[in-house]
Amino acid sequence: MERIAKIEAKKYDISLLEPFKISLGTLTKAKNILVRVFSDDEMGIGEGASTPIITGDTQDGSLSFIRDISPLLINEEFLDMEVLNEKIERSSTGMTSAKAALNIALYDLIGKYFSSPLYKILGGYRKKIETDITIGIDTPENVKAKALEAISKGYKTLKIKIGFDVNKDLKRIEAIDDLGIKIRLDANQGYTPKSAVKFIRRLKKFDIEFVEQPVPSWDLEGMKYIKENSEIPIIADESIHSPRDALKFINYNAVDGINIKLMKCGGISNAIEIVHIAETAGIPCMIGCMLESKISVTAAAHLALAFKNIKYVDLDSHLFLKDDPTSGGIVIRDGVIYPPKKSGLGIETKQDI
Repeated sequence: MERIAKIEAKKYDISLLEPFKISLGTLTKAKNILVRVFSDDEMGIGEGASTPIITGDTQDGSLSFIRDISPLLINEEFLDMEVLNEKIERSSTGMTSAKAALNIALYDLIGKYFSSPLYKILGGYRKKIETDITIGIDTPENVKAKALEAISKGYKTLKIKIGFDVNKDLKRIEAIDDLGIKIRLDANQGYTPKSAVKFIRRLKKFDIEFVEQPVPSWDLEGMKYIKENSEIPIIADESIHSPRDALKFINYNAVDGINIKLMKCGGISNAIEIVHIAETAGIPCMIGCMLESKISVTAAAHLALAFKNIKYVDLDSHLFLKDDPTSGGIVIRDGVIYPPKKSGLGIETKQDI
């Protein structure tokens, strides 16, 4: 039958291979939740990655949310996504990573019901897509060493974390400028509008693809000011948590692109809305990730494969984790993501995490 029979959720932590530093702080561990949605015949899985400094969610809060909302979803038909999304969205403000976990699990269940990989159900625009790999804030020497390691693995695009110190940021870029690789920059809200514009003007001698989220997430005027004074495209990340945010920043002419993350927007359904809003306005999208395992990274990859307006991909967080609790899912070869052939997400957990 097509009804939701049971929902389970549990916490799990995964340590990083090494501390990952961005302008907002240093990260050492992924504190996530696993959600399983059961029908009478099948099971879908989803993941929530709580990032309090960005989404306001916590691991314990996310778990409580899933347990509280589950009775409202039991016995509903899992194909009725509009009904389910309405119930989930109305149940609480925020809680976007927990909502994402539920939404991903439901889409996994739908893919399995139709015996199809999820990206084909969503749109099936392409069968592979290139991703960058991210290098956190570090010394120029270490940034170059990590860049060379990425190049040796076939990656052709790097995303470099900046926003801590303008002069040190420039030295990091100088260290890799001669490596023949595309460079993206992500400030994670680290600059003021004026310091961002001054910094971007000093980037003229480099070939920079775009600069991501240079100022605090709330600073609509600042993003507009930077966009109007930059020859390099400006991508909004932390500023965009919902389709409404996307519409606001696009209407204000404050962005050249939008970085969608399932954990920020509440899952695949809201992400699709953002993709279509941006495409209508001629604004390209990027798909990124928080500290997620291959479960939700694979979900994001299905989204990227499905829609032509997702032009940029930054799906690499699972590569920074000590343990991979999954089997199946996406494969990355030479910096290119290939989807699984199995139905739904095409991924399972290795053990009872």
